[in-house]
Amino acid sequence: MNTSYTSPSNLEPDEYSGWQKFLWWLAAADPKIIVHCGPDKFRFSVIGYTVMVTWIFATLAWGYFFSTIADDPVVYIPAALFFGFVILSIDRALIAGINSNGKAKWLSVVFRMSLALTIGFFLSQPVVLMLFKKDIDGHLPLVQSKQAAAFNEQLREAHSITLQNAKTDIERIRNIQNAKGQEIADLKSAYIKETDGTGGSGKIGESTIARVKKSEYLKAEEDLKTWKRNIQAEMDTAVAQEKRTEALIAAKQAEFQKNQSDGFLTRIETLDDLMLQHPPVKYRYRIILVLILLIELMPLLTKLMMPSGLYEELLNAASQDEKELIKLRKQYASAVEKEYYQQALAADRELQESMLKEIHQARKEMAEESLQEWKQQKGTVSGFWDGLKKKILYFTK
Repeated sequence: MNTSYTSPSNLEPDEYSGWQKFLWWLAAADPKIIVHCGPDKFRFSVIGYTVMVTWIFATLAWGYFFSTIADDPVVYIPAALFFGFVILSIDRALIAGINSNGKAKWLSVVFRMSLALTIGFFLSQPVVLMLFKKDIDGHLPLVQSKQAAAFNEQLREAHSITLQNAKTDIERIRNIQNAKGQEIADLKSAYIKETDGTGGSGKIGESTIARVKKSEYLKAEEDLKTWKRNIQAEMDTAVAQEKRTEALIAAKQAEFQKNQSDGFLTRIETLDDLMLQHPPVKYRYRIILVLILLIELMPLLTKLMMPSGLYEELLNAASQDEKELIKLRKQYASAVEKEYYQQALAADRELQESMLKEIHQARKEMAEESLQEWKQQKGTVSGFWDGLKKKILYFTK
């Protein structure tokens, strides 16, 4: 009977399934080391699952976020996949950054937790909007109407001076016109009373006083007509200014309502308004926010909570061996370089000594030849010596 048994710890990396190696890759584990670590393989598989869940969760959250900006799936699906991969890379970096014995320095842990919390807070918004979608859709028209009213108020405030000036001019002209009209009505009433005997004179018909009052009444009417002709241009200008300003406000308001969207920021504002009006929504929002943060922190917390094992020891040993190997390579290279320069120096010295001997012999021969020539020519000693120095001495002034 064949009783041989192959332990999983003795398997080579290529003998494991692609799925198992993928989980180890998610957990930022070296497959060449983890295959020899027994129970640690399961631990890193669990970490890989948590990273995968966070990755899928982040991709869905980004997908919903971009779907509120663009309606075309060709646009928001690739964007969601890309940013989901960014979150995956950050999570793998956070896990890989935890030191090899499973415990990180507090500063490092605080930094990584802060980064994970920041990502969690950002990702929580699209997810919460997606979960409260029906409630937000029902409350959205009310918020949009509030936005339109606030925009209209801002518009009118921005054009308040122009509108007020136009309305003031119109009101002033109309008040003057009404006053003149009332004056004419009073004069006409006084004239009628004089003609029917109810006036001050008590006479019936066109008496002298009645004719005077009629003249005043008719003159006031003519003055009003003249005043209207003179003031009409000013009145038309004020009315036109008021109409133009109102038309401008109406056009901008219509453009605002036309471009008013139900995008991400509007939905965030709707959710905030919904929480103010309905406190139970606020409490559930907080619970969901905590759950989302836990999902984002899950890979990091899993790595921190699980005890260190053989993998960390082998990783430390491999890292130390690599450092020692690099150190030995540097020492070897330094020793080879040093030996090279030492041998080169010795060779240069030997060559220099040999050449100096040859040069010294040649100098003596040149000096003998120059001396024989001077004897034959019988020149001055100083001239002979100056010429000889330039030919055979190493250093001359």
